[in-house]
Amino acid sequence: MSTGNLFSVYGRMTALPGRRDELIALLLQGFRAGGEGSGLIAYSINTAFDEPDTVWLTQLWTDKEAHDVVTRSEPVAAATRRVMPLLAQQPQGSYGHAVHAHGRVTEC
Repeated sequence: MSTGNLFSVYGRMTALPGRRDELIALLLQGFRAGGEGSGLIAYSINTAFDEPDTVWLTQLWTDKEAHDVVTRSEPVAAATRRVMPLLAQQPQGSYGHAVHAHGRVTEC
């Protein structure tokens, strides 16, 4: 895939003890709330073996503008509001540009 100026988001969220799966379900709702054609090319929600309450996120967007429009939309904002009470601490994240992207995304 030619990356050009693809916008990338990396994040880490730590759920309250025992609430990780609920957090993951809400994150999925949030990603899907943007709808088809939103500019979100791919996303990944990951867990770590040694941190049972931690969730790592990776997102690949067509550009920053698409990301900003979608994340400010009411359906995504509503999902985000439901995520915050599940967190043990503030989310951490970084933004950047994809240098290389390759692969195939399948529905899990």
